[in-house]
Amino acid sequence: MILGVVELGQIFEVIWVSLVCGVGITAAFSFVVLGLARYVDSHGGVRLAWGAMALTAFAIFVAGVVLAVQIMLTKGG
Repeated sequence: MILGVVELGQIFEVIWVSLVCGVGITAAFSFVVLGLARYVDSHGGVRLAWGAMALTAFAIFVAGVVLAVQIMLTKGG
């Protein structure tokens, strides 16, 4: 019984895309945590910079999650 035929190139594509996205999303969220921790501990103009970095990283994180969900919903077929 043949369950399905998958090309080797497709398997490698899934592997490298999932690795890149997994590391990218994790790194973005880690910058959110870093920025918020430094924001709480710092004072003055540096505090604003850490807050801006945290907000930017959070926007990248949310965009990555939304893009991933959109791809999963449109590729199911």
